[in-house]
Amino acid sequence: MRKSIATLFFIVFFGFLSHSQEKPVRLVEEKQKKRTILYVQNDTDNEKSVFLKVNPIGYRRSAQRPIIKKIPAKSKIQILILIPLTNVKSYYTYSLVVNDKLDTIEVQRNKGLKKKDSIN
Repeated sequence: MRKSIATLFFIVFFGFLSHSQEKPVRLVEEKQKKRTILYVQNDTDNEKSVFLKVNPIGYRRSAQRPIIKKIPAKSKIQILILIPLTNVKSYYTYSLVVNDKLDTIEVQRNKGLKKKDSIN
């Protein structure tokens, strides 16, 4: 009975351990004296497309706009430079979404839309 419980414990433990390994595409932060540089590193054998949204607090440059970029296989690409304000606590949160490919969206705009053609 004890052997089966111990075996079950090790199976569950190693299952959690395998899920906690590093992700193949991740955000890498490099802190320098007066700036923080954000990179996206792709450790896979395939090109990936990433969507990054950074919410900075206490930084000079506003990084509110999302960044969509292709990251080549086995590479590290600089995405953003954040410069902290003096005498202010600086931190940020981010959302990183990784996709296999970047889908392009085509939008048709009608310049000649008149009021009578609009939908009420």
